[in-house]
Amino acid sequence: MVQGQNPISLAARDPTGRVWEFKLCTRNRGRYWKPVIRGDWLKYVRKNGLKVNDSIILTKVEDAENGVSYNIRVEPNLELAIYSHFS
Repeated sequence: MVQGQNPISLAARDPTGRVWEFKLCTRNRGRYWKPVIRGDWLKYVRKNGLKVNDSIILTKVEDAENGVSYNIRVEPNLELAIYSHFS
């Protein structure tokens, strides 16, 4: 997260085509300054029956015509290596 940007809004399309509105923010009280996902996040978790150790794959898609968009999908119990691709 960029300092001073709290929350960051993010719309992500799932494999069914549904768009979920998420907000990434940090808590501004207490000892835990870790990022938190809000907005439609709990609805997404319930709808997809997410469990501990499930992985969420969020993909950024850049298109000259439509700009930036995001796709989201779930992989149950996936050991995931996080990587970044720079073009």
